[in-house]
Amino acid sequence: MGELTKMKIVAFKDPDYTSRVGEYDVLVNPENYKLKNEQQYSTSDTTNGSSVQTAKYKGGGSGLFEIVFFFDGTGIISKNKVDDQIKEVKELIYQYNGDIHEPNFLRVYWGTQSLFHGRLKSWNVNYTMLDMDGSPLRAEATAVLIASESAKKKALEEKKNSSDLTHVRTVFDGDNLPLMCQRIYGDSSYYLKVAQVNDLTNFRAIKPGDKIFFPPVI
Repeated sequence: MGELTKMKIVAFKDPDYTSRVGEYDVLVNPENYKLKNEQQYSTSDTTNGSSVQTAKYKGGGSGLFEIVFFFDGTGIISKNKVDDQIKEVKELIYQYNGDIHEPNFLRVYWGTQSLFHGRLKSWNVNYTMLDMDGSPLRAEATAVLIASESAKKKALEEKKNSSDLTHVRTVFDGDNLPLMCQRIYGDSSYYLKVAQVNDLTNFRAIKPGDKIFFPPVI
């Protein structure tokens, strides 16, 4: 079995996740967490007047991460009041950061794993145990984060994958030249020109391990 480590939320005040604000270690590790991804479609009625709708793909939606925080004020786990425990995490992940005029950017870690990065979308608290005077003794808070990619990282990835740059790719089992052209250029019809650039007399004459030169858009 691995060493027990606490799930941790680290807050940043910049979208590139470089300027650290603070962190929060969960009181009790969650039993589970949820990741959700959706595809986005727009729907329109068919032109013949029928009730059938056509779903047109719009793109991938933002990923969601759901976690339940556990708070205990009975003294068994923590001596701090439940309200104070909730305030600590809420100030980090929910509250307005005056330096950036909006809430913080968040990364979720568990041990060496980076589970998610994004921003808080919703926060719901369920008080599960109350003292005789009505003060909370235990509570669970459900937090839903929405994915937020680093703008710098995204720009670098787009530049790396741009069809305007020169690429050298290794051929793997199952690859063929039209398929590789589709990946690089978004158009498989370039395969004959790529074969010519690589001095291939037969575009099928490639094998796993070969290095193929893909010039900028031809």
